[in-house]
Amino acid sequence: MLLVFQGIYTQLELSQIVNLWHQPWLDQLCLFGTLLGDGTLIVLMCFIVYYFRPELAVAMLLAYLISSGITQGLKHTIFADFHRPLWHINNLNLQGYYLPENSERNLANSFPSGHTTSAFAFFCVLSLYVEQNITKLVFLFLAFFVAFTRVYLLQHFFMDITVGSIIGTIMGIIIYFSLYQNGKLKWAIINRK
Repeated sequence: MLLVFQGIYTQLELSQIVNLWHQPWLDQLCLFGTLLGDGTLIVLMCFIVYYFRPELAVAMLLAYLISSGITQGLKHTIFADFHRPLWHINNLNLQGYYLPENSERNLANSFPSGHTTSAFAFFCVLSLYVEQNITKLVFLFLAFFVAFTRVYLLQHFFMDITVGSIIGTIMGIIIYFSLYQNGKLKWAIINRK
């Protein structure tokens, strides 16, 4: 369905359509929700998880660090000239958009979305770890919600969050199955003590 919309509308038009949904309660929810993809919060959550499940915390941290490194490398080299929605809105003198008072006002380094990459890497590892399907769905929802907030807050285009989600998910899967599930992280942590 999203691909159909991306075929009908430009990336900027899609961002503006999502931005029109603004409501005070959704503004606050998105300002909070976007933080779930922030590197500082993810590292803090990894430290908390480390107390209970050290191997899982290391897997989440590795998935976050590697996927973020890939994303930041791409957005600051190959795609350094990809501007964010606000840059286009300002340069085209478009009216009618809305930003909550405390939201970011970034203009450059749009592609791919770092918050989306981080959220998908982190929540992918968690969803692979838990056994309950409802919990898996909650983690999946949180990752998608972070991606949504980036478009809602005019920080990214749909193509930015799409590629960010792919990078984060692939790295989460690779780290989980190649290091966590086969016990390599447990062995490394035990041998360090």
